[in-house]
This record gives sequence, C-alpha cells and structure tokens, in this order.
Amino acid sequence: MQTGKATPPAKKLRAYAQAMGSYAARLRPYVDKLRLDVNKLRPYVDKLRPYVDKLRPCVDKLHPYASKLHQYAVKAVDAVGSWLHRGIVQVGKVSPRTAKRLEAVEAWVCQSDRRKLSVAALVAVLVLGIGFAAIFPEVAGRYGRVIFTSNQVVPLPDETRRAVREKAKQLAAALDGRLDRKRKLAGETWASAQILVALRENDPDYASRIDVKLVEQYFRSMAGPECACWRRFPQGKHPNHLGVTSWVLWTFAQYGIPAHKSELEFLLSAQGSDGGWPLFGGVQEEKFTSSYGTAAAILALHGQAALQPDRGLRKRLAAAVGRGADWLKSRAVAGRARWVDYPAWPEAQEDFLGVSGFALFALHRVGAWWLGSLDRDWLRELPAQAPAALRGEASAKAVQVGNRSFPDETRYYELPWTILATAEVYRSAGIFRKVRAVQWLERALAPGASIYELTGRENSAALLAEALLALRSEARHE
Repeated sequence: MQTGKATPPAKKLRAYAQAMGSYAARLRPYVDKLRLDVNKLRPYVDKLRPYVDKLRPCVDKLHPYASKLHQYAVKAVDAVGSWLHRGIVQVGKVSPRTAKRLEAVEAWVCQSDRRKLSVAALVAVLVLGIGFAAIFPEVAGRYGRVIFTSNQVVPLPDETRRAVREKAKQLAAALDGRLDRKRKLAGETWASAQILVALRENDPDYASRIDVKLVEQYFRSMAGPECACWRRFPQGKHPNHLGVTSWVLWTFAQYGIPAHKSELEFLLSAQGSDGGWPLFGGVQEEKFTSSYGTAAAILALHGQAALQPDRGLRKRLAAAVGRGADWLKSRAVAGRARWVDYPAWPEAQEDFLGVSGFALFALHRVGAWWLGSLDRDWLRELPAQAPAALRGEASAKAVQVGNRSFPDETRYYELPWTILATAEVYRSAGIFRKVRAVQWLERALAPGASIYELTGRENSAALLAEALLALRSEARHE
C-alpha cells in the first residue's frame, strides 16, 4: 500500500469540496428564509383551493363553446377555400393558363407545411416591400419612420427636425428677452402666462433656471382685488377674464405652483350647468358659453388637480374637467371635428380652425378616451395647405356682463393650434392615421414654410408663444 502526500487531483477535489461547503453554508440562511416564506404562503394557497374547485365546473361548461368555435372556424376555412375555387373557375373561363397556375399555387399551399408557408410569406412581404419602396420612396420612408420611431416623437425628416430645432431656439430666446427679471411682459397678464407656458413646454429645465417664486408673486400681485382671478390688463375697467385666469393657473401647474383653493373655487363656480365656461366672469346667459374658455379651463383644472393635497378637491376638479370635456364633445360640428367659438349663439356662425385645434389639443391633454371619431374627422378635414403663420381669427362678439357689454378680443391663430392638435392626434392614432398626420406636419413644418418667417420681433407676443408651443414637440425631443 502506497502512502505519502496527497496527489494534486486529490488536493483540487478537497479544495472544491471545501468551496462547495462554504457556498452551502452561505446559502443555508436564504434557504431557511425561503422555507419560512413558503410556510407563510400555505394558508393562502389553502384558501384559494375552494375557489379553484369552483372554477373547474365553469371551465368544463366552456368546453362545448370552444368546440363549437372550432367547428365554425373549420367551416369558415372551408368556405374561403370554396370561394377561392369558384374564383379560379371564373378566371379559367377568361384565361385557362392563369387558372392552371392558380390551381398549382392552391395545391402547393394545401400540401406545404407551415414552416414553408411562413418562409414563403416572409419572402413575399420582403419582395413587395422592396418594390413599394423603389416605386414610392417618399411614402415608404414615411411608413418606416412611423413604424420604427417612438410613439411620443413625430418622425419628421432630419432636415425638418433641424430647422424646427433652430427656429424653436430663436423664438425661445426672443420671448425670454421680452420678459423682465420678474418674468412679466409690460403688465399684460395673458401674454406673460402664454410665454411662460411656451418656454416651459419647450425646455423642461427652464423652471430650474428662473426664480419660480417671482413668477408666483408677480401673478398673485396682478389678481383682481374682488376675486381670486385675473384680467387681461390689471389696470383699467376690464372684466374678470376666465380665459386669462385659466392660462395663469395652467402656468402655475407647469411650474409646480399649487393654486390657492379660492382661485380654483372661482373657476369651478363659473362653470355652467351644462358643463361649459364663458369667457368672462359674471356672465349669465347660455349663449355666451365659449369653446375657447371651456378648453382653457379644463387644461388649467387638469394641471392643478395633481398638485392639490385635498383628495375631495381633486375629485371635484376631475369631475369638472370631465363635464367640460363632455360639453366640448357635444358641441363639435358633426362629422368635422370643428368648433365655433360660441356654440349656443342664436345666429349662424363659421367654425374656426384655431379654436378647433385648441379644443382638440385640450381634450387630448386631459386624457379624454373617446376621441377616436374626432381624431379621424380632424385628419380628414385638415386643409390641404397649412395656413399662414400670421393668419388668425376673431369673433369680436359683444359679451354681456351684468349691465355692460365687453368685446371678445381673443385672436385664434390657426397654424400653431392646428400643428399642436395634429401632433396630439398622431400620438394616439393607428399606423395609417399616423402616416396621414405626419404627411400634413411635414408640409406645415418643412424648411421654408411660413412658420419660419416669424422673426421674433413681431408685435404679438401671443403669436410667438403659440408658435413656440407648436415647435416644442420636436425641439424638446431632439
């Protein structure tokens, strides 16, 4: 018998055994913990067993229905085969040679296994796709961008995206330069709110580069003395403006500033029994209920709901937003996804593209789930040519507030809100509607389009702010 030192293989085995023992010792606490967890789950498993036993008869009852569905499927396949054969017979009367080829294809399909058929189908799709791309390269490229791009980004051509990015930077710099240190614009509350919303939407980090407290202090100092609301111009005898109030509260939401309860209560109290909002506070007649005012109000309340700590108030805000959205839904022009500015006005009115785009944009932003038919109508009714950047609409209707009459001076710029609404429709649409939306947006935002003619020196700050909002979808995702 040979004795002596252990051989190298024996040493290796001993080392492996020691290592395994060490790992086993480390794993033992986890195994013990797992056993305890399993033991804790056993009572719940025992409780579930009676429910599982109750479900078994239901599964047995469903089995006959599954068998019937299988029979119907077989009949449907047989019917398709019969129709195909009849079609081949009819083709044979005109072209016997073509009929023979179709019969050969039919026989090959019936005799082939699924693997061969799947490979053949893949090859056919590739051949058709390559042929389509060769014949229609622009359309094929559009479909490709839609399919392979994130749903949150409108897939515009690279040249267009670069132009959009540069123009957005230019407009953002111009608008930021118009605001003073307190983030206000020459005392005009409405324009200041629009600029701040546009800058925040264009650049999510903008809020971190300014003093948000100054923004809050400025707007609170401009609030009306008799109500928690705002006017277009703080000085002078101007009515309490629900549209301006909504824009201010939406600005607060964009910058994470919770509105005071009194400010929200003022907006909630102005909502009509039918769910809509007028443009001015104190309006009593239903004919003055405004599409623009309602869209602005639901945007503001929806944005503020997430910032309110009071659960009851959040529910009230959500209910008001839902009623406002239903009001807009019921006031849309049938089959056109268009709105007039005052739907209950007794005289006939022309629907406005700018108001319609703003209303549809607001409905998408508040998460209305029933927009499928409106989106389809919107894409079908889009103008062949994008409207000019400076083109706007105004109703100039006289709105009765108490015993005084005030003109509605709201100007609805067509191009920005049409772009914004179409971009929102794109994000929730199916592939074919996405392609239709992209096709229109490519024309509206192509280099050289009218929106690039804005220099930033125009008198209307509202136009520049809305144009920046329209460009922000691409600029912020670039």
